[in-house]
Amino acid sequence: MFSKLGTYITACRYETFTISLFPALLAYILTEDVKGNTTATFSFVLTAVLVLHAGANLCNTYFDYKDKVDTKEHNNDPTLVEKILTEDEVINAGWVCFAFSMMFFGSGVVFMGRAHLIPYILFFKGMFVGYNYSSGMRFKHNALGELVVYSIFGPTISVFVSSCLNKGMFSWLAFVAASPFGLLAAAVLLSNNIRDAGNDLKCGVHTLANRLGLKKSLNVYAGLLILPYLQVTGIVLMWEQYYPLLYLWVVAPFSLFCAVRPHRQDATTAIAEMFSLTLSHYHLVGAVYLTLWTYCMQ
Repeated sequence: MFSKLGTYITACRYETFTISLFPALLAYILTEDVKGNTTATFSFVLTAVLVLHAGANLCNTYFDYKDKVDTKEHNNDPTLVEKILTEDEVINAGWVCFAFSMMFFGSGVVFMGRAHLIPYILFFKGMFVGYNYSSGMRFKHNALGELVVYSIFGPTISVFVSSCLNKGMFSWLAFVAASPFGLLAAAVLLSNNIRDAGNDLKCGVHTLANRLGLKKSLNVYAGLLILPYLQVTGIVLMWEQYYPLLYLWVVAPFSLFCAVRPHRQDATTAIAEMFSLTLSHYHLVGAVYLTLWTYCMQ
């Protein structure tokens, strides 16, 4: 039984959960001085976010396999192509995750004290996008993947968690502060799509990387890595008490390395490494960013 459970956990692609975790933690940092059951609310809401993320990953695995995007020769997730789980097991696990996510969100609402409209709108927006990313409206197939990833893994999660902790209030600070996370998450996806552009095109998946072509895609990718630093500078200009965030520029050389490397002559090797390199970049910048925010809020 535990072996099967471990298989399901692996199929959820838990290594990607930090992309949801960072903006949620940022929202908690921004609202930690709010009175009430914030710790209990945050625990339930964060669990809802992570379980919803797991459900979206499972749905994406299922529909990528059905659309023949994932094959034995080329895949991002071996769960179905190597018959580790059956198709029914994967999609049913996705629905179970969605159900449990609603349950945890409902528990968080109890600690919020009363229902508020904004958390409900943002939660079900996340569920809608999670399912329709590679099915239904097929955002991924219509070059909208990076846009929805920026929206969900940046402002949406941060504002959702912030509104849950702050009696349903919309926080512009949470929106603006989480935007760099959204841009970096979009960079992670774009790096993956650039790497997989040839296979995606064969399967009829028209990602942004395929629509733009290699050169323009690499330019957009570089912009997604550099823009967060400009946004941090803008945050400091808007709210000068957050000036310690400017120390984020210390890790800017790594961003420049990630942005410039694929443009070099050994681009084939660099593109093959883009996804893992960009994900490690996201973790580094995210960890430094959260540390600085914690210092600012003391």
